[in-house]
Amino acid sequence: MPPSASTPPTTGRRLVLAALVAVAVGVAAGAVWAWLAHPALWEGSDGRLVLTEAAARGRFSVVVVFVLIGVVVSLVGGWLVVRLVPDLGWLAVPAVVLLTAVAALVAWRVGVALGPPDPSSVSGVKDGDRVPSELVIDSVAPFLVWPIFGLAGVIGATWSDGRRVSERSEPRPLP
Repeated sequence: MPPSASTPPTTGRRLVLAALVAVAVGVAAGAVWAWLAHPALWEGSDGRLVLTEAAARGRFSVVVVFVLIGVVVSLVGGWLVVRLVPDLGWLAVPAVVLLTAVAALVAWRVGVALGPPDPSSVSGVKDGDRVPSELVIDSVAPFLVWPIFGLAGVIGATWSDGRRVSERSEPRPLP
């Protein structure tokens, strides 16, 4: 008998839905990253582009914004996976790691696509002109933050389920 509209979706269907949501959240997070990040500004000098030391801080701030967006998205995402698919059990851990990693990769690619182009591709730069740098993540660590905080969301959802340990299992008498 085919599932009707009143039949609740299976765990597999909910995981597929969660994967689609992770991609959509990654797209939104990438757009927010491109909007909020303030990349370093290269300055035109003697017909070439130069990155001053003061402007180099913009490179770090781009990574910080990516990480902060990841912290928020992953905490909420991890918590929601446990709440919306409670029958996952221990599979929530690898599911959340995978889903947050996918969201991070999608956010990165969307942010790079929506962000400024490579400064070397900009033509006609004159002395004193400022050209924004690309949105660049140059290490693996910012991508690892997303799954770590996704797991923190899983832990938070598990701890806040409203039941005490004594309610989950019957205590055994001591010998």
